[in-house]
Amino acid sequence: MCRVVSLSSAGSGGWRSHVINEGSVGMSRDNRRKMHRRTLMAATLPLLLPMLSGDEPRKAPAATQQPPKPQPEQSADPQKKPLPPLPAALQQELRDAIPLNPEGTVFLDRAKKRVLLRTEVACPDCILEMVLVPEGNREHETILRIRARAFVIHSALLAAGLEPGSPAVFSPEFRAPEGPAVDIQTIWLDSAGKRQQRRLQEWVRYNTHRYQAAKLSGPPPGLELPWKNLRWDRFNNEILWFGPMTDAERDELLGKWNDQAWQKAIRQFHSDGQSRQMTAQFVFAGSSMIRDEETGKDYYQAEGGHLICTSNFPDAMLDIREESSASDGTQTYEGWTERIPPEGTPVLLALSADTAAKAQPAK
Repeated sequence: MCRVVSLSSAGSGGWRSHVINEGSVGMSRDNRRKMHRRTLMAATLPLLLPMLSGDEPRKAPAATQQPPKPQPEQSADPQKKPLPPLPAALQQELRDAIPLNPEGTVFLDRAKKRVLLRTEVACPDCILEMVLVPEGNREHETILRIRARAFVIHSALLAAGLEPGSPAVFSPEFRAPEGPAVDIQTIWLDSAGKRQQRRLQEWVRYNTHRYQAAKLSGPPPGLELPWKNLRWDRFNNEILWFGPMTDAERDELLGKWNDQAWQKAIRQFHSDGQSRQMTAQFVFAGSSMIRDEETGKDYYQAEGGHLICTSNFPDAMLDIREESSASDGTQTYEGWTERIPPEGTPVLLALSADTAAKAQPAK
């Protein structure tokens, strides 16, 4: 059993936690957001103090200087291998940023009010529920992984001026996650060593590897089924197709039967199987804190792995402002494999307030 908790200052020397009472459950949304900000700020104040002290960030190297020779990162966990050296061109992206964790994977660029994350490609061709997870956590359902704690990333977003909103709500009715829109840029080097940059949405498309179904009076006469990815469901009187359909497959199937319902189904299967880029906005929902009643320990829920999500979760740190399923077989999105670099490629994520974006209505 777990209950929501908040953290508050305990004066000099630490902080204390307390279970939210019934009266605080009814507080306004703005007050809940302020309380949530205090929660993470109090827990991570020692981390943020050095960069909030007014010290100037380290200067960029002069144009005539050579970039520092990349060195392997030291792992904070002795059980894990050190991260491989970051290419010099990507190190230059971090020249004005302040590292926030021992692993050297979370950075704050105060001048540009952005957070930089050192990540790696985990799966270029997976069905997605997230686009970023902690290393070793459900890497078969994400594009990127990072060796970092969720609270460090959350704290960096606070320091960059972003205020968390609230995660998705599923009962009594669905309410999309809320929060400031976040622009997320991917930065990496291609096989020729050339710098590339794209919005994260360009790496995500609507799921094409799923079953589509259409009601028919019966299977097409004279066509032996199964045929490629085409199946007949005799229990529900439905024609089924799995995955993308090529133009050649569409044209061949259209020539098999002139039935109007058949023609409509095949054209729809072909249309729905085409790659369509994700357009939804990422928002800083902020996850939440809970207390484990058995251990008495407070826990930031996003540590469970839901860092940047494409399916809605009640503990997501960043989510998308639309309804998106996490149920097996009905996930909305997949990686756009042809646009994503190979597994293991180092990728920098640059997160900042998406000031140019118009707020999307919740879907």
